[in-house]
Amino acid sequence: MKKIFKIAKLELSLLFYSPIAWIVLIIFIVQCGLSFTDLLYTKETSQQLGSTIKSLTADIFGGGKGFFSAVQGKLFLYIPLLTMGLMSREISSGSIKLLLSSPVTIAEIILGKFFAMMLYGFLLVSVLLCIMLAGAVSIENLDFGFVAGGILGLYMLICAYAAIGLFMSSLTSYQVVAAISTLAIFAALKFVGNIGQTIDFVRDITYWISIDGRADNFVNGLISSKDVIYFLLVIGLFLLLTIMRLNSGREIISASQKVMRYSLLVIAVLAIGYLSSLPSFTRYFDTTRFKNRTLTAESQAIIKQLDGPVTLTSYVNLLNINAHLGAPKFRIFELRQFDQYLRYLPDLKINYVPYYDSTMTRNPKDKTLEERAERAATAFGYEFEDVLSPAEIKNRIDLVPEENRFVRTMEYKGKTTFLRMFADMIAYPQEAEVSAALKRLIGKPAIVGVLSGNDERNIVKTGDKAYQNITTSVSSRTALINHGFDVLDIAIDQYKAIPDSLSVLVIADPITAYTPEQLAKINAYIAAGGNILIAGEPGKQGLLNPFLKQFGVSLNEGTLLQKSDKYELDLIQTHTTKEASTYGLSLPESWIVTTPGAVAVNYGGSSDYKAVPVLVANKPDPWIKYGTFNLETDKITFNRQTDKKVPAVVAVALSKKFPNKEQKVLITGDADFMSNAELSRSNIRIANFEFAVQVFKWFSNGEYPINTSRPDPIDNKITVSRSEINWMKMLLLGVLPIALALAGSITLIRRKRK
Repeated sequence: MKKIFKIAKLELSLLFYSPIAWIVLIIFIVQCGLSFTDLLYTKETSQQLGSTIKSLTADIFGGGKGFFSAVQGKLFLYIPLLTMGLMSREISSGSIKLLLSSPVTIAEIILGKFFAMMLYGFLLVSVLLCIMLAGAVSIENLDFGFVAGGILGLYMLICAYAAIGLFMSSLTSYQVVAAISTLAIFAALKFVGNIGQTIDFVRDITYWISIDGRADNFVNGLISSKDVIYFLLVIGLFLLLTIMRLNSGREIISASQKVMRYSLLVIAVLAIGYLSSLPSFTRYFDTTRFKNRTLTAESQAIIKQLDGPVTLTSYVNLLNINAHLGAPKFRIFELRQFDQYLRYLPDLKINYVPYYDSTMTRNPKDKTLEERAERAATAFGYEFEDVLSPAEIKNRIDLVPEENRFVRTMEYKGKTTFLRMFADMIAYPQEAEVSAALKRLIGKPAIVGVLSGNDERNIVKTGDKAYQNITTSVSSRTALINHGFDVLDIAIDQYKAIPDSLSVLVIADPITAYTPEQLAKINAYIAAGGNILIAGEPGKQGLLNPFLKQFGVSLNEGTLLQKSDKYELDLIQTHTTKEASTYGLSLPESWIVTTPGAVAVNYGGSSDYKAVPVLVANKPDPWIKYGTFNLETDKITFNRQTDKKVPAVVAVALSKKFPNKEQKVLITGDADFMSNAELSRSNIRIANFEFAVQVFKWFSNGEYPINTSRPDPIDNKITVSRSEINWMKMLLLGVLPIALALAGSITLIRRKRK
């Protein structure tokens, strides 16, 4: 080891007796300082403008446009300049002969030179540590674990680059050639990941070989054993190749033996790397403060209940807008979307079934369905013979209710459930949707029944008043069917009795009165302890009040209005009450649940139910308007003689104890709070979806939706002013580089004089 350290010390002194080491270090400091201060300046500007900024550590340091990404994108340019002379200088000057004849082994020479590069790499890392300290000063509650993990990943990348550069330097006596060759190897290692994407085994091998994005997990808060092993294997491979290369001149062996040696080494490295990258052998360490790169405790508890294999099958319609995501060349990208689950389900079986069928989009009239599918198969890299026709896919599974979309199924012990793609920016199912699907496989879904037959709100229509978005929309991430619920249309005249298996029966804004036979069915369901949600509207008091009397509740006469300079007077902005927290229905005080066209709910009448107000309109200035009026044509103002100004309750939760259960009832004076139009409202920031989710979670006894919430981030504030950022920039871009330049100049001048 002493010889290795001596060689490293000598190599490092030679490196700093040349301008290149100083220049690279100065440029690296300038690059880091410029990238960090620009990002910090942008966030400080947003903060000054009143924008909400959260998770500043991950936002500034991580991600595709963060500080670490900027550094990672430039490292490959610096290392060849540092390594190009490590061995080529010895070869060109002839000093290699002296080295080989000295009492040191080739391994000690190579390890000494590599150790020198490791020490120089640590100098680069020290710059990153200084940036981390600057981040600690600039960001409130900086997540040090996240930043440290990113720095570790970049250091391992530097070492891997250095090992490659050392090997290339041993192949030539020309330093420029060594530098260019090193860049060529970097490019090849980046490109190789695109080779063999249509062949599973080849794709796995080439993806493992590729160095592209290999440090991404580190810089985004997750250290995995497969990435650590990759860097160690790459370093070991190129160091051994360098040793073998120099030894080859001292041994008399045939060319075939040389090829055999190199081949066995490469095959051994590939085999170890491939095995270490398998999900069952991979271990992880989440460096984020609140373990944001790890499944939540509830999701992990669901997975622990699985005691058999799970199969994930993707049905890819070649004519669907997401068809490219199911193409063979996207397999690696696809797997990354399920990395968190592969960590806990290493034996997860993933299959792909390509098919074609008509979609909801317009179809060109000049081509048949088959012709379009054949063209798509060619574009996406499928063999058209392997693509199922409409008749073949229907024999296997009926995807018409799924609109023939790109959809997945999860199978476990004979049970199957859908896992859908969504029409939003993310598209892929996230933890909440995946965990809900898994929970359905090991248990039962929560069943929501929506009453129909008297022109109630519809669960399949897309109109403003309907409930499709929150209930049955296959393309909406927020729909209940994507969070563990089954939603049934309870056509009351077609049922002898309302099923007692329902988690809740929804009666929303009936237009016509219920017949005695229909009321008997509803009352029998309630008498048996069935949960129920009843949503009224202005003008429906006479229809619903006789029915609501059994709960000690009534809908107040008149219509609620609320003073507003921006919105319609009947757009009631409600807030959850403190009492609602006893049922898990509370939201932050500033969150608004809009109830357009609502009536006040009276409660507290004689009944066996415990009543708690849930939504209340108490600001700004709500009042009850009696009589008929038209908001579009009439000038409406508060009339002290006829109107009543009160903080009005708009929703009431009730409960009643039964021998084996607790009955839950929610009565609202508005049926629009979870309508398609209201959930899509954009002119005011609303929490209607969050409230609706809490309501159905309450009815399902907390089973669904799955709670994947995490602690709120605490690194949400820039603690330095703009002028302080400018001083920081001056230090990093001016003072430090100039000081290094002076130190380097003095060192080089003294060296030259000697």
